[in-house]
Amino acid sequence: MISFTELPPSFWGYALETAAKLLNIGPSKTVPQMPYEIWHGKPTSYKYLRVLGSPTYVKRLVGDKLDSRSNLCRFIGYPKETAGYYFYDPSEQKIFISRNAVFLDKDFPVDNRRDELLLEESSEEPHQCNII
Repeated sequence: MISFTELPPSFWGYALETAAKLLNIGPSKTVPQMPYEIWHGKPTSYKYLRVLGSPTYVKRLVGDKLDSRSNLCRFIGYPKETAGYYFYDPSEQKIFISRNAVFLDKDFPVDNRRDELLLEESSEEPHQCNII
């Protein structure tokens, strides 16, 4: 997931937590119900799901009258302990939680070049390893 974004590799932990959350709310082959339904007793809502790394405008909490009302940030995950989203502000290099955001999912281009994987066949003989 993180390889399709412009986020630095240091955010792999947030990507891993997001992947775990998506697996827990998705369908399973072995269990007829979804894990979220089993744990909470109600069906899950998918309205809040967003694209990892997508640009967002997050409302600033404090600002002057003439400053902009929002910052351009990146969505990096879902917090476990509260409702909202994790955002990364590249201008201030800070990670924070907020619920007030406008997601630009439709404007977020997906780089299709990363979908292709080219493998070259090696003509070398495999190396032998001696175990001591």
